Amino acid sequence: MTHSAEPEEAVSASFAARWLARPVVWLGGAVSAVLILAVLGVTIYSIFMRYVMNRPLLWADEVTGWALVAMVMLGAAEAYRRGDHIAIDLVSARLTGRARQAAAVIADAAVLAFAVVVAISTWDAISFARMFGSYTTGEIVLETWILQAPILVGSLLLALMAVIRLIERATGYRRV
Repeated sequence: MTHSAEPEEAVSASFAARWLARPVVWLGGAVSAVLILAVLGVTIYSIFMRYVMNRPLLWADEVTGWALVAMVMLGAAEAYRRGDHIAIDLVSARLTGRARQAAAVIADAAVLAFAVVVAISTWDAISFARMFGSYTTGEIVLETWILQAPILVGSLLLALMAVIRLIERATGYRRV
């Protein structure tokens, strides 16, 4: 009897993990969407100022670059959760049964490994930047760790979703 209860508990734990993670990951995606709109606004304003007013904005390219990194990293986990991420399915589309499941586990493990490597590297970079008081150069001067923080947050969210997917695959839980 204990064997029949364990899968239910595992499925329940997987559901709970997804239920708890979903709003946090969704928030990352929402911030990413807002950043897309902000970049659009900055770009339009920059074009207007450059070509209509003949007064180019010196800071627009910097802000756009920083926002691009933040929106990609913060939106990656939400895209991964929804299955909207870029995937090369040339081989996996032809697989069936256990081979397809194994390929999915390998893909999720690769996402987890990538996210962990990025998180560790970013943590080291942030620690170094804070220790030495590193600042950006250019028109806008900020502490560099501030600009690196979205990379860390995004990679942790991506790792969280990869762990949840691996748990779901191990327990046989199918999300709706």
